[in-house]
Amino acid sequence: MKWTIQKILDWTKGYFESWNVDNPMLDAQCLLQHVLGITKVQMMIDSARPLEDEELARYKALITRRAKERIPVAYLLGKREFWSMMFRVTPDVLIPRPDTECVVERALEFALERLEGRMPRWLLEQPIKIVYDFVRDSRFHDEDAQNDEITGTPVEIGRSEPAKTLTILDVGTGSGAIALALASEIPVSSRTIVAIDISPAALALARENAQSNGLMENMTFLESDVLDNYKATADLIVSNPPYISQEEMKTLMPEVRCEPRLALEAGMDGLDVYRKLIPQSYKALVEGGMLIVEIGCTQAEQVSALFAESGFERIRAFEDYAHKPRMVLGIKTR
Repeated sequence: MKWTIQKILDWTKGYFESWNVDNPMLDAQCLLQHVLGITKVQMMIDSARPLEDEELARYKALITRRAKERIPVAYLLGKREFWSMMFRVTPDVLIPRPDTECVVERALEFALERLEGRMPRWLLEQPIKIVYDFVRDSRFHDEDAQNDEITGTPVEIGRSEPAKTLTILDVGTGSGAIALALASEIPVSSRTIVAIDISPAALALARENAQSNGLMENMTFLESDVLDNYKATADLIVSNPPYISQEEMKTLMPEVRCEPRLALEAGMDGLDVYRKLIPQSYKALVEGGMLIVEIGCTQAEQVSALFAESGFERIRAFEDYAHKPRMVLGIKTR
């Protein structure tokens, strides 16, 4: 039997289903597109085209690794799209995920407003989309909470002198996804971005992605355990740190366990990195600066409490596109 594009896709879908692979048809299409070097539309148009023996051999090798070894598609392809840019990825770094783009959006809003001498409205008011606000009695209230319950004394942070340039840190940069997404949106003359990671291999990959996306200008790459080796100040610190507990690690899908443990696990309760990052960030930030971190969907209350203990105010937790708590942020007001 001669394998055509459509026949091999249909067979692969069933093969992946027999191995309990999620998104079997999508994965089959992505891997075949990679082998053939064509777009999804072209693959549909040419669905009756027979595969050459060499193409078939390469494709079978990929789908076997996907099914039996549960290697993520991004690692098999060596790339992943994030923020409309292509990033090279290897097992040395986490695979960028769409949920992290929510973190980029909030960080970008803050950065652009700060360059104009303003704060985003969601830091000044009681936004409808807030999941939690930290309040004086350490309880968490929903969107109906009153503004006068927010912890600390209100500070005049609504307007200040426009910042000429911003110093932005991406702690635990991995592939460089967050740092480069922000670099692509903020004028190069208005920002310096420091991509920080404890892993030399991750930093090398982040630097490579910066070069391939034409974003090396005003970018620095620093090897450091959190902020141990960073000795200056910053206007904005962003991080997607490890936040999975030791027990949760045992329940992860096989594909996730292919990703670097160093970038996933953070102690018994998943909060170890936050306990170090949050107070270090408070010391490093300038007055009016912001820390924003990605969190696990059950960690909003605990991480918000750590923000408050370190002195942050206007502490907020926001949802992702799936309406799950995804990030916590706070402002250093003094």
